[in-house]
Amino acid sequence: MEAYSLKQVDETFKRRDLAWSILAAKSTNKNGEPLYKSFDEFFDYQKALAKVSKLKQTENEMNPELVRIAKRVAEYRRMKGGEGK
Repeated sequence: MEAYSLKQVDETFKRRDLAWSILAAKSTNKNGEPLYKSFDEFFDYQKALAKVSKLKQTENEMNPELVRIAKRVAEYRRMKGGEGK
């Protein structure tokens, strides 16, 4: 899931980079100055990556009951898979 989320950030970056290029070419304020002085003002890539990183949880942060159930299901699947061999 993390890899998919990171890919989405990269895709968003590409779209925003294109939009930035178009915007920078024609957008100005009343004084004729560009609305954005840098691309980072338009799209903060590092902030978007940090947001994805925050989605990861350690086992300690998860609901202990759900962790216990997930472990039991994984163990059951290992045992069930081993019976036929």
